[in-house]
Amino acid sequence: MGVSVDVHQVYKYPFEQVVASFLRKYPNPMDKNVISVKIMEEKRDESTGVIYRKRIAICQNVVPEILRKVSILKVPNIQLEEESWLNPRERNMAIRSHCLTWTQYASMKEESVFRESMENPNWELESWRCC
Repeated sequence: MGVSVDVHQVYKYPFEQVVASFLRKYPNPMDKNVISVKIMEEKRDESTGVIYRKRIAICQNVVPEILRKVSILKVPNIQLEEESWLNPRERNMAIRSHCLTWTQYASMKEESVFRESMENPNWELESWRCC
């Protein structure tokens, strides 16, 4: 069984500002669930200008204690892998992330695309899907 959620959001800020904010938003003192983020790989395709990044986030396990009676859920931290493709020339960025911790039991992924809004080229549109 699968569940999918689609969200579209307009940020009333320029592309560069939205992308920079997204790439540096974790960890921060306002969200204590994200413990650390480590860049595993970063490279630029010289012909296209696309910047590829792979990051691993370590997050606190927020599964309720009652469910942690099941041994597979009794872990202190969860690892998430995020891959992003930033294309500064075309002014878009695609992001895919998924959970690494319980892949043998369940899967969860999130996909986002940032691009200029058709309403206003100084605004940024994010399309987000979680399943």
